Amino acid sequence: MDYPLTKALAVATLGYSAWAVARPDALRAQLDDPAEWRQPVSRLAFTYAGRDVPVSTLALLGGAQGARTAALLRIAGDLTDALTLGTTASSAASRKKAAAVAAGYGVVNALALVVDERRRRA
Repeated sequence: MDYPLTKALAVATLGYSAWAVARPDALRAQLDDPAEWRQPVSRLAFTYAGRDVPVSTLALLGGAQGARTAALLRIAGDLTDALTLGTTASSAASRKKAAAVAAGYGVVNALALVVDERRRRA
């Protein structure tokens, strides 16, 4: 199988997307944002799912090129999330947590892509 680590992360992302849609207030709770942020942060969960589901599907069904493209889109999305959440969450602690988690997931996706590409060329 081409890009097995990238595809495993796509499955994990699909799982998180399903969980976020099923429990849209969970993201607000994870960020320790106040209750009045419930509606906008819940919308954000649906927005992320709207982005992550097609990107993950591309990784899983798009062959080697689809997996590579999806990984690059995922990394770009994670970095954007880190910047956006890292500057807009309700407190300094929440901003740090959000930026660290999003950037960390971007790094994990980047490492998976590098390993998968090296294995593919070997």
